[in-house]
Amino acid sequence: MRFLFILILFFFIEVVEANFFKPQHYTLDNGLEIIVLENNRIPAVAHSIWYKVGSADEPKGKSGIAHFLEHLMFKGTDKLKPGEFSQIVSRNGGKENAFTSKNYTGYFQLIHKSKLELVMSLEADRMKNIKLIEDEFENEKTVVLEERYSRIDSNPSALLSEQINAALYMNHPYRKPIIGWEHEIKNLNLDDVLKFYKKYYAPNNAIIVICGDITLNEVIKLAQKHFGRIKPSKIEKRIWTSEPTQHAARKVTLKSKDTAIPVLKKHYLVPTYEKSKKESLALEVFSEIFGDPSTGMLYEEFVKNKKLATSASAYYYPDGFGDTSFTISIIPKKNVSLEEIESHLNEYLKQIKELVFNKEEIEKIKKRLINNTIFAQDSLYMGMRIFGSSLTAGYSLKEITDWPENINMISTNDLQTFVPNIFNSNKSVTGYLLPIME
Repeated sequence: MRFLFILILFFFIEVVEANFFKPQHYTLDNGLEIIVLENNRIPAVAHSIWYKVGSADEPKGKSGIAHFLEHLMFKGTDKLKPGEFSQIVSRNGGKENAFTSKNYTGYFQLIHKSKLELVMSLEADRMKNIKLIEDEFENEKTVVLEERYSRIDSNPSALLSEQINAALYMNHPYRKPIIGWEHEIKNLNLDDVLKFYKKYYAPNNAIIVICGDITLNEVIKLAQKHFGRIKPSKIEKRIWTSEPTQHAARKVTLKSKDTAIPVLKKHYLVPTYEKSKKESLALEVFSEIFGDPSTGMLYEEFVKNKKLATSASAYYYPDGFGDTSFTISIIPKKNVSLEEIESHLNEYLKQIKELVFNKEEIEKIKKRLINNTIFAQDSLYMGMRIFGSSLTAGYSLKEITDWPENINMISTNDLQTFVPNIFNSNKSVTGYLLPIME
């Protein structure tokens, strides 16, 4: 579980003490799960609802539908006009947003605790009562396509990552971009979206996570009042296609006039926490040792010692189902080719496989990871985000709360066992981003 998020926090609370998260849990009769994380520092709450549906759940040929629906959830209901949801939250001094991932779609509001019932009533309303008309649907499709252009198509680094993912996953639905393929977004129709909405937006496919100055009993009463009458849907167990055995390294080269700086990216297919728990925990520790952008081994080798690059980092994201990626990113110095970077990297990774890890360094890294978890508890947003994203990715409450203890149990022997498994060239895609020289 990755607790070291890089996020914009809406407020700051000085840490004066540290107690690990103590979530309280309840499930309504219709299947809606409730998680409450009490935090009484300020009279505010971060309210969120997480639907266990993301881009990986999309029907074949309908990529982008989960993200498109996220947009349409703000277009009104039988009670609310388009955009009125956000206006109400803003008028009441709150902030709100939404996000779509491969595993979930989430909606949240940061607001004074006295307004919790208001935002819960709004979310309950749009869980089953969104109102869509053809003109608004087509207008929002234009917005989504423009978002795709600005975030992906006109961003060479993002476009390269999209192409790498499509090559890294040969069969798993994680190969699809969350925002969707342009041609499939264009072909989505109103009926497609409504069917998706009716299938997945149901209380038994959702988790409410609230962090703030509120008790579980108070939340239960409000949830029963506003969500309790919503009927559950027939939700099939998530069964996604898995990856076959991969037999060959792949390479992707993207040349773009919109970039001036070449970049090398290398992605390796590795297990998620759901697939291999202990290995995943070991990879989290290793990614901090190896990939930190200012102190990691990769930075030390390529930037400080060999002076081949201006930046070098690596990242591992453990959430999800099946396989995920261990990602390396290196920007070379001027007059250093990507071929030279790749050649040196391949030789360096051979050495890493044989590396004997320092116990003291491992203990230091584990302490840093655990401390970051402790600090996160004083942010309403962080608490909400950690539990929502983790639960929708298949973690149990116990696995989330036990994460510091489990990380602390990772040993040098575990790293010696699992790290050599990462750098399997047959499970890799190397990406080159190159400027077009005029």
